[in-house]
Amino acid sequence: MLSIIRRFKDISIAKKLYFTVGIMALLIGIELFALFFSLNTLSAIRGFVGGEGLWSKAQKNAVYQLHLYGLSRQEQDYLQFKEYLKVPLGDGRARQEMAKPDMNIEVVRQGFIEGGVHPDDIDGMVKLIRRFHSNYYINQAIVAWTEAEASLWELINIGERLHEELTIGNASPDTIQNLLGRIEPINRSITVREDAFSYALGEGSRWLEHFVLKLLFGVALTVEISGILLAMYVNRRIQIGLHSILDAAKSFAKGDWGHRAKIHARDEIGMVATAYNAMAARLQEHIIEIELKNKELEQLAYVASHDLQEPLRTNASLVELFRSEYGPMLDAQGIQYLDFMSEANNRMQQLTAALLDYNRIGQNKQLEIVNCNTLLQSALNDLHVLLTENKVELKVEVLPQLPAYAVELKLLFQNLITNGIKFQPPGNTPVISIGWERIATGWQFYVCDNGIGIPKDYHEKIFIIFQRLHSRNKYEGTGIGLAHCSKIAALHNGRIWVESNTGEGSCFYFTIETAL
Repeated sequence: MLSIIRRFKDISIAKKLYFTVGIMALLIGIELFALFFSLNTLSAIRGFVGGEGLWSKAQKNAVYQLHLYGLSRQEQDYLQFKEYLKVPLGDGRARQEMAKPDMNIEVVRQGFIEGGVHPDDIDGMVKLIRRFHSNYYINQAIVAWTEAEASLWELINIGERLHEELTIGNASPDTIQNLLGRIEPINRSITVREDAFSYALGEGSRWLEHFVLKLLFGVALTVEISGILLAMYVNRRIQIGLHSILDAAKSFAKGDWGHRAKIHARDEIGMVATAYNAMAARLQEHIIEIELKNKELEQLAYVASHDLQEPLRTNASLVELFRSEYGPMLDAQGIQYLDFMSEANNRMQQLTAALLDYNRIGQNKQLEIVNCNTLLQSALNDLHVLLTENKVELKVEVLPQLPAYAVELKLLFQNLITNGIKFQPPGNTPVISIGWERIATGWQFYVCDNGIGIPKDYHEKIFIIFQRLHSRNKYEGTGIGLAHCSKIAALHNGRIWVESNTGEGSCFYFTIETAL
């Protein structure tokens, strides 16, 4: 049984559905067969009831004709008596033939036709007796039929004796009267058997009706329950397989690279799960490889930026020393060259410092419940001088409390606010708006300004490290601030993007996922 269930699990979904439909069709076919069988059986009982009526009528007419013959002594009455007996005698031959193991259906058919049974009813009547002869009610009807035939033969013997006496012509009145007196007790005995036959058929019909109703109800219930159970089983197997793949995909998306979908069967869903697991394994290999490369790059960037600090400081010291010792002997162009060297050295120091800061983001992260109102106020306090000097107008909503990396999130707000103040048209008063909304996966914040805006072609490029849209002479900076923001958003399993047009200000949006 278990092997059959395992095989069923492994066949294709299409075959499972075909199997379910096939089982339903088979059960419905059984139900229709039961209904057809019931109708045929009830029709056969109806045939016997009709035949019993003809049998009884013919027997009563035969009794009447025998009485009449005894009184009239007319040969025609005796012949009529014999004619009426053909009906029960034909039925009797049919009954006797049906009792034989090697029944001759033609003999049975001829007997029932002589008994007045319609030819279309004969096959059903034969099947009823052959199939249900051991049934109590059918058996009782056959017993009553047999006993009635035995009494009928007594009546036939009386008729032959009476015919013999009257034909010879020397029968005494007492003999004739004695023979006629024996007819009525036999007739009453036959009537009792006829009633027993009718009663047994009636009870058998009611039994069969109840049996058929139970059978039809049982088959119908089996059809419904089987259909529901099969549908539930197939649906359950499909759901289990899909949920396994879905759970594996969700775990993989959360960073559990080693999680694989459990393969419950070798059907189409099992094939999808197998393909998914193979894909996940390949992705895991690539992710591990990329992480190793990233660590190598981060280490290289850290070492390069860290080790460059000392030569840069030395170079700056030498330039200043040269300026103090030999400055008076230099002309204007020489002084300008020294200024160029100092400026380039300072810019290089700023870039290496910024690169170090970029590498440090997230290294000492601590997840905690952050009150964003308190955190933003701390960021604004750090920017107090910048805000005051530029007379910045702030519009801040009441912000939520959420799980986040506080140090990094504060830096994200500071960078976006600083950019909003820095990139302004001359003489413009900066207006910074900060707000948020709840989304399905977490929280979405925005920081909007009324600055110079950003061309659409640069909406993605600005988040690349050291990417600048303007010259250093026009706007100071290293071009790494928005790269910091992008890395911090990714640290919170979110993303950052901008909506802006040139001259219309900018709105930066970033998300923080619920699950970190």
